[in-house]
Amino acid sequence: MPPQKIKVPTIQSERPAYPSSKPRTKDWDKLEAMVKKKEKEEKLDGDAALNKLFRDIYQNADEDMRRAMSKSFLESNGTVLSTDWKEVGSKKVEGSPPEGMELKKWEY
Repeated sequence: MPPQKIKVPTIQSERPAYPSSKPRTKDWDKLEAMVKKKEKEEKLDGDAALNKLFRDIYQNADEDMRRAMSKSFLESNGTVLSTDWKEVGSKKVEGSPPEGMELKKWEY
């Protein structure tokens, strides 16, 4: 009996195009790239800019830096944000309120 040949499926390198009743189709990859570019170039001010800065720092950080940020922020009741795990990991982070304010401890 001769050996049988196995059919190898062909792999498409492009996304499948779905049928549509619209005369034009949208390139969703291009649209996504354009939106990401606009978000990156967007100029924010005030709290929105500060939040974006912290979000970018956290997203681009390694695991130790993320751990340090979380630990320092939680232990200081939101008054300290450190990215150095060697400094934060071995001790408790004490809060430091802004000048003219008082730090209060909350019971959980």
